[in-house]
Amino acid sequence: MTQQAQPSPREHYFYVAIAKFLFHHLGHGIVSVRDPIKIKDAERYGLSPLILYGLSVAGLPIRWMTFTPVDQPRPFWDVLLEAWRNAEGLRGRPDLLRINRHLTTASPELAGEKAKIGVQVEVADAKEKSLPASLRSAQDSSRWLLRNHDGKDRSLTGSIQALCRYAQYDHDFRVRDGHRGVNSRKVENRIQQWLALPAQVPVSTVTGGLDWELGPWLSSWETSLPPDQPRFFNLDGFDGSTWLLTVKRHQELTH
Repeated sequence: MTQQAQPSPREHYFYVAIAKFLFHHLGHGIVSVRDPIKIKDAERYGLSPLILYGLSVAGLPIRWMTFTPVDQPRPFWDVLLEAWRNAEGLRGRPDLLRINRHLTTASPELAGEKAKIGVQVEVADAKEKSLPASLRSAQDSSRWLLRNHDGKDRSLTGSIQALCRYAQYDHDFRVRDGHRGVNSRKVENRIQQWLALPAQVPVSTVTGGLDWELGPWLSSWETSLPPDQPRFFNLDGFDGSTWLLTVKRHQELTH
């Protein structure tokens, strides 16, 4: 009798960083930048940074994101529970949660807490490319989340709620749409096989306070940025979004 093959473990990537292309402005609401800007330089324009939290399915273009102001961080446990309960494409909790070394240093209890619900936490090797690539992809795509948003409520709370709502819409739409547009039939088939899996939804639990420490690693992308150049706010008349553009970028877009 042949032994039945064991299913591959479900694996998610979990990443957290200061949003590279999104900030909040008291007058404009959520503002996207086309060219990254250092946080201190952004402050000169009245922009305050946001934290991006994301989960991706290993090896597949399935992603979920949420955001908070940098001075109002959420516990990792809360973010993960929300994702595993509300993001249909993740199919609930994974068997394996892969994180980078910064997250395990910032939250030493993460592995022990997740083990209680059957999730094994592993730290990605320094040579691992897929996890950082998932974070870069999330950063790049986040700047387009608020396209066609009316932006009437530009307060910090209202803007963040709208941003998170549109991130959820984006996830839901891509799952319903079957990720059409993927250029590989093989990947399409793997997506459909993944989405056919039964969801492993964890039981909701009450959490305590913040379970991690913020640090400079959140904005490590700043280290490679060139000196800043003059910028100005630009309202996109097509989709209603507000951008902070460099003069050079504006000239490129208008010629």
